Amino acid sequence: MAVIGPHRALATAAPTSPYSHNIDSDIVVVGGGVVGLGLACDLVASGASQAFSSATTSSADGLDWENRVISLTSENLNWLKRIGVYPYLVEHRLRPVNSMRVWDGLSGALLDFDSSDLSDAAGSSSQISVMVEISNLQQAMLQYLEHGPGKDICSIQDSAKVESILAASKTEADSASAEQDPWPVVQLSTGDAIQTRLLVGADGPNSPVRKYAGIGDYGWPYDRRGLVGTLRCRGIEDGEPPVSFTAYQRFLPSGTIAFLPLSDSTGSLVWTLEPEVAAALTLLHRETAGSADEPLAKLIDAAFRLPWSYIERLFERVVQYTKHPTPDNVQRNWSWLDAEIPTAAEWVERGLGEPLPESGTGEVPPKVLSLNAKSVASFPLNLKHADAYIGASLNSSSLLPSGLLAGAMAAVGLAPEGAGQGAGRGRTVLVGDAAHTIHPLAGQGLNLGIADVRSLSRTLRSALGAGADLGSYNALKGYARDRYWENQKMLSAVDHLHWLYAGTPVPLSQQADGGKQQRERDGLVKTAAKEVVGRGVVWARSTGLEVINELGFVKNAFMRQAGSTTTRSSAPWPTSRSFSTTPRRGLHTASRPRALPVSAVFQQIRQHSSHSTGPLASDAYTSPSATSDSAATTSTPSLASLTPSQVRALRDMLRVDHSGEIAANTIYQGQADMFGALGDVKNRDLSKEMWQTEKKHLEVMRALLRQHNVRPSALLPVWSVAGRVLGGVTALLGPRSAMACTEAVESVIGEHYDDQLKELKTILEKEDVHPSLPLLSDIIREFRDDELEHLDTAVEHESQQAAGHALLSAVIAAGCRGAIWVASRV
Repeated sequence: MAVIGPHRALATAAPTSPYSHNIDSDIVVVGGGVVGLGLACDLVASGASQAFSSATTSSADGLDWENRVISLTSENLNWLKRIGVYPYLVEHRLRPVNSMRVWDGLSGALLDFDSSDLSDAAGSSSQISVMVEISNLQQAMLQYLEHGPGKDICSIQDSAKVESILAASKTEADSASAEQDPWPVVQLSTGDAIQTRLLVGADGPNSPVRKYAGIGDYGWPYDRRGLVGTLRCRGIEDGEPPVSFTAYQRFLPSGTIAFLPLSDSTGSLVWTLEPEVAAALTLLHRETAGSADEPLAKLIDAAFRLPWSYIERLFERVVQYTKHPTPDNVQRNWSWLDAEIPTAAEWVERGLGEPLPESGTGEVPPKVLSLNAKSVASFPLNLKHADAYIGASLNSSSLLPSGLLAGAMAAVGLAPEGAGQGAGRGRTVLVGDAAHTIHPLAGQGLNLGIADVRSLSRTLRSALGAGADLGSYNALKGYARDRYWENQKMLSAVDHLHWLYAGTPVPLSQQADGGKQQRERDGLVKTAAKEVVGRGVVWARSTGLEVINELGFVKNAFMRQAGSTTTRSSAPWPTSRSFSTTPRRGLHTASRPRALPVSAVFQQIRQHSSHSTGPLASDAYTSPSATSDSAATTSTPSLASLTPSQVRALRDMLRVDHSGEIAANTIYQGQADMFGALGDVKNRDLSKEMWQTEKKHLEVMRALLRQHNVRPSALLPVWSVAGRVLGGVTALLGPRSAMACTEAVESVIGEHYDDQLKELKTILEKEDVHPSLPLLSDIIREFRDDELEHLDTAVEHESQQAAGHALLSAVIAAGCRGAIWVASRV
């Protein structure tokens, strides 16, 4: 557990308890794994790597490789370098992965990934990922925290266990203030009780922090176990090539089997198996480890080379053999299994099928000699996703329209069961496995956790720069918005990929018994139906693999999505856009966090048209007193003064903005009409107030289209209907859901206007700029501020407490971004 911030003795804030020593801290991170330690490192990082060599310099240290490894993406590796942790790694125990070979175990359809293609396409990466042991990462992070820039800021409670987490008792001062969320108090086995402004749960799938926060989760078991082990390969002395820099993965009906390179002679195994098969293979290893010919090593070779029908038969025999009872102190004789696994030559001699692939060709990994005796283990595979990442209150009645959203979305599989029901405790946030658990077939589990860490750290630094309370929802909401939908997409994609292979009926000809048992069990009609489905799915997925394998740009997109592209930035801490202007409440100067240095603080001054006392840029088109014959409002820039790309950008800009204002108008109109029909006068008037601002925006945008001779989007009827429906439906679900819709829409619009201002800035830097362009820039800045004022209004009216807020916001925001992309082209 990491404690970050000033350590002060508590006076009255902690609850009465038998614990003797009370500590006050800014941030407490529960969980000492890579994710928890990584967050602590990121929060205290100076942003500059330290120049020194790793403590261990020998390339042959004699230490066994551990079975807990990660295929660390280039993006996350660069993060380690940026914050200064990388120099503490034992570098010779890192293994780059430059290529991947993935194929279908039934059809042989192939997908090859190569980092050289990615480098040519993106110019930013020379490897797909790097294999690194978890222990290597942990020791590097611990050394960094002990000797790096945060040694006086962060303390590690490595010998303490969390016994309980309580909410601090409120003092009279707390009750008198607007502060609603009590500080969490973490009570340790050492007798300490640490009260913290923000409690971070990096404490795994069964997270005590998540339970304290009142956050539920959803998901399902896969009825599979992951078998891991460290492989010693045969090598040149046995006529085998050394381990290369290629990762191999074969999709079998039982699950995937993956070979990941660790060194020239060592690899790591991750094998997805049915529980009884995993148990049988674990027993097989325990009873034969260290023998001259380890049967499990040969079985692994077979899983990469033999057809599924033969592998399935081997599994059945191994499982049945382990079920036979044996006399006490008498071990099973596994010698029969060696004879059951044919060599490549025996396979051809017996006429069992096409020649088996040889590792010398690079089609399959090198053959395995043995497995490290203590490295073989298995663990259950599950999918889990927390209902929310932030422990804000999500109170709602399931009998009210606002409480029905979670149930409705859960019914169609779009939201977790129970989302938004019950109460959550604030000042808590989840990262890594505490927030999500994923199938290991894509190697993204820990990488997603590190991405959470990077996002949360950026969010906290942004909040600190704005002087916000680090534990408040407004300070943390950007993290949930950034990560929930991204993680959901990856969890869903990997989940569907697993079931596409493990949940598809195997064609009869590729079953161990030719389908005899299936015909007896299911009958002819059902068997025939399964055969049609099985053959169809295998053909479709194999065709898809082959097509994608020919499309280099698609493969590169997959690699970039998985984090194989490096992200360069001149500043160690990219500035996140923060739009909220909600005033800080209950934050005292004496208790502001001092642990997180920020190099610069940026403040945004807004000019809201709804309460402005001076002239506005948009008045040039709407005010009767405006000069109607001004060149800024009546003429357009000549084509000679703009490049073709700038002309296209200007036209797309106006077309998109006009479409966006149409949609915004109809959203607020739909909300106002629905609230009026429900008799909710207060929220009807609030919607009308925001609608009035959007009406002015639309009037100006229509004038701009006419002035610049830009055609509107051909899909204006679609945007109008979609906006009306979205506004009406979210209002029907309740005021909080309507405000969540406003928050999501205005966030996207605010970001989009920011992007447009950046585009216009490059045009305005030219000489002899047409007067309409500076005016347009001022209008967009004014409209952006109006939209962000609406966002703040939504937050103040409890948008984050809507049922299923994280998922609802993410879906609406994704739809808005898609609409922007379409409107710019159609």
